[in-house]
Amino acid sequence: MNRQAVIAIAVVGAYLIWLLIFLLIIERWLRRLVEWLLGVTITREFQNVTGPSQNISLLDGLFIFSWTVAEPATLSVRLFVAALRLTFWLIAALLPIVIAFWVYFSIIRGHQS
Repeated sequence: MNRQAVIAIAVVGAYLIWLLIFLLIIERWLRRLVEWLLGVTITREFQNVTGPSQNISLLDGLFIFSWTVAEPATLSVRLFVAALRLTFWLIAALLPIVIAFWVYFSIIRGHQS
């Protein structure tokens, strides 16, 4: 295999490992932080994805673990918790890609100088 293919496989592998670490460790810490900041109890539930595989979307896969506000809370608090969780996932998914492009173009700019 050539060098570019090995680098691409390593980068994709590292990205998948990052998403797994985020799901298993960091998201739990963020949930506790949101609980502490808003003064609510949030449970993390495993959503069973059922049905034929062609009916399962990417969003179903991303939200297998859902956050549910356990105690009675206003609709605005529930929507805010949902917005925070979506924001955390977007940052976790997009920030490594942005950093990778920045590093890539910095290296190219450095080689052209």
